Amino acid sequence: MLADYFNRKINIVFLLVIFFIGPSIGAQQRPHSFLPNTKAAIQKKITPTLAAHLQMYEGSKALHKYIVTIASYTTFLSRFKNRAPICKWIYEDKLTGSYIIQTTANFLATNILSDVAVVFADLYQAPHTEAGVIGYYRYHHGVNMVDHVLPFANGKGIVVGVKEQMMDSTDLDLQKRVKYSPTAAINTAPHATTIASLIGGAGNSFYNGRGIAHGCFFYPSSFANVFADDGLVLAQNNVSVQNHSYGTVIQQYYGSEAVSYDAQSWQYKNLVHVFSAGNRGIAAATEGPYAGIVNYANLTGNFKLAKNVITVGAIDGQGNIVPISSAGPAYDGRLVPQLTAVGANGTSDAAAMVSGTVAVMQQVYADSNGHQLPAASLIKAILYNTADEVHQPGIDYKTGYGLLNSYEAVKAIQQKKYLQGSITQSQVWQADIQVPPSSIFKATLAWTDTAAALNNVKALVNDLDLEIVNLSNQTVYKPWVLNATPHLDSLQKAPERKRDSLNTAEQVSISLPTAGSYRIVIKGTAINQGAIPFHVALQIDTLNKFEFTNPRHTSDINRQEESILPLRWKAAVADTNQSGTLAISYNNGMNWQLIASGVKLHRQVFYWPIKDTASVAQFRMETSFGTFLSATVVMSKVLAPQIDFLCSDSFRMSWPKHIYANAYAVYALSDSAYLKNIRTVTDTFAVFNKLIYPYDVYAVRPILADPLTAARSIAININLQSVNCFYKALNYTQLDSNSIQLMLELSTTTYIDSIFFERITANGVVLQMYNGSRVVAGQLQYENTVQDIPVGPQYFRAKIKLTNGAIIFSDMVSIISSGQNSLWIYPNPIATGGTLHYFLRNQQQYFQLQILNSTGQWLKSWEVAFSGSVTLPYLPAGIYFIRLIDSQGSIVGGTKLIIQ
Repeated sequence: MLADYFNRKINIVFLLVIFFIGPSIGAQQRPHSFLPNTKAAIQKKITPTLAAHLQMYEGSKALHKYIVTIASYTTFLSRFKNRAPICKWIYEDKLTGSYIIQTTANFLATNILSDVAVVFADLYQAPHTEAGVIGYYRYHHGVNMVDHVLPFANGKGIVVGVKEQMMDSTDLDLQKRVKYSPTAAINTAPHATTIASLIGGAGNSFYNGRGIAHGCFFYPSSFANVFADDGLVLAQNNVSVQNHSYGTVIQQYYGSEAVSYDAQSWQYKNLVHVFSAGNRGIAAATEGPYAGIVNYANLTGNFKLAKNVITVGAIDGQGNIVPISSAGPAYDGRLVPQLTAVGANGTSDAAAMVSGTVAVMQQVYADSNGHQLPAASLIKAILYNTADEVHQPGIDYKTGYGLLNSYEAVKAIQQKKYLQGSITQSQVWQADIQVPPSSIFKATLAWTDTAAALNNVKALVNDLDLEIVNLSNQTVYKPWVLNATPHLDSLQKAPERKRDSLNTAEQVSISLPTAGSYRIVIKGTAINQGAIPFHVALQIDTLNKFEFTNPRHTSDINRQEESILPLRWKAAVADTNQSGTLAISYNNGMNWQLIASGVKLHRQVFYWPIKDTASVAQFRMETSFGTFLSATVVMSKVLAPQIDFLCSDSFRMSWPKHIYANAYAVYALSDSAYLKNIRTVTDTFAVFNKLIYPYDVYAVRPILADPLTAARSIAININLQSVNCFYKALNYTQLDSNSIQLMLELSTTTYIDSIFFERITANGVVLQMYNGSRVVAGQLQYENTVQDIPVGPQYFRAKIKLTNGAIIFSDMVSIISSGQNSLWIYPNPIATGGTLHYFLRNQQQYFQLQILNSTGQWLKSWEVAFSGSVTLPYLPAGIYFIRLIDSQGSIVGGTKLIIQ
């Protein structure tokens, strides 16, 4: 079928290729090694997309970008490289011998594809980000558990690569942690800033700006280069995980980009690449064995089909698969994506959650292993082994091994729930373990494989096989394998136990195994590179265990953002009909109110409407195997601090009283990347001397009686609150050209005695003072109407008298008045053809503005409003007259105008 496709699409191009050697090569005879390929050879080394493109643009002079992979023929490079302007070589990927070039379709076909040095060619696809973030659900992945149960686990010291546009390095949650990178994109994009915040935001702005790896650093690079970045440069900058939240188009083949990432992963075995699966989940591939099958095999970019990377699909906030989330299988039937995470509007943020988790796992491993980073195979084995079931039992082409569980993954690294070894061809490696009664057992094998040949029909080169043997009865459990037959019903089938010959990870799970000794067996079925290192992650969940996972902290509850609280727990039960009774206490367990009975424990979530009053609460689940309590949390509004005044030497910040607080901790963003506690106060306000506290960003957290904790407020920049020294703004409304209403809005009434309004010169000299007003506590708005304003530009300000006698002046506002005249104009004199500005005393009627010469001859008229400008005609220098005519045709004003 593939051959027939090529025969249809490339016949015209092939005639050019096979019979015509481009004139740009010259008249000399070509070296023997560069004789043209046969038709079959050309068909094999170009993609169907490129074949169709060449036919479409035959004869066109338009320039396009292509990817060309060549063998190491230096003469080939010398003949074709930089044949300006017809052929420009843009980028070289040394891992694969691939080049991004820019040329015409004809030059590619007649001069490049025909050469035997070319082993692969494709149309270059520009990358793009894959949607933004519309939700932040830390509880889905147990990130809140990591925060409060494993607070030391934060990715400290790990460098995370973010490959796309440039993030905002001045962002409150990223500042001081973005490393310099010569390969960073020039343009800064909100998408990149959001992705970096999800991975490792500091949480300075607010709790939802805090990523799981909030102790990490960032190394940016541009996704204009879709190949793997220079591995040496990444290593020199200590990048150990790189996030890729972008895609191109649906591709179903093992292309040069996929080879590039596999080759780099083989060379740098501690480096983890995480890709978003893509947002084409409802589409179908147009090439490869799965062409035309809607909703499957639609990952966006062949780099996501590399076997050594992690691809991530998306679910929404309720745990449902996002329809646009791209699905597998890969072109050779491999399991992709491998993981799923929350990405309510796409897979970009889902990938970021996995990248942040990887960074924390790397940090936790390094802390207990002499600062050595874990192998990527260990990271993948644990991530896949600790993933929660989602969508349907077992693995599937929509969600891979399941939903990311950051807490369980980090805990597994910390508790060393894994085995490691290496194996050669035909060797058998084994280890015995004990499985307790009433348990669920799962083991996942993972290894890093060398890159396969470009465009190979199968990516796997070194094949390892996992089996679990029950030593008491010799029952053999093989890994779960999906049906890769290119038919919709086959792809939707449940997994079966059989030998896996496609993937670099294999998983065996046993529900309720017989207690006793089990043997983990690894076989080196087909190994071509000596000894292959591998890791096996182990997980044994004992039945009838229960633990609340949300809420764990007051910051997990914010009714202003979510009125429904997902009560979440982790429960290992054998029967999906097992249920419990859920209750809540508002008085430390003395009394309990029923929330719901018959709650299915295996669902591990219950959605509860949050009470709309401040309270201290604790949840309880009663089951047949015990009663379990949640953490005690405070449900209240998050404090919103405000700036009362901001003067040159000091400022005051205040906030609402928290019902349970006995003091307040004030935080500031100083010379650190993170907010620091700078002082503690018992009042609901604090005055800060700028010499002592010269910072811009502040936040407040209520201090409660132990063991209760409160959520910290949002952080505010004191310079961005529209507050000046005791006032917010001085505004005015121009009633007509000779009267205005001045309006002063105070920022606080504390410390203020009275206010006055003044007319001043441009230099601040007082010309006239108007009646003052005594300030009333809590009243922030003060007004004064000023009439009979003199003609021309006029300046006003407010004078604020404090209770200690100090005087504060507002900023100056300026107006232009016509005074007692009906008309006032400027500039005067004016250049011929210049713009003349006018102001009228009365703004309620229709007027016409006329210009006349010195003899009274009419020259031009304009219909005018209360104020504005008109463009004068080009007139000779001299004296002219401007006349104002009302709607009745009467002359109501006029003045002389000098044109220079």
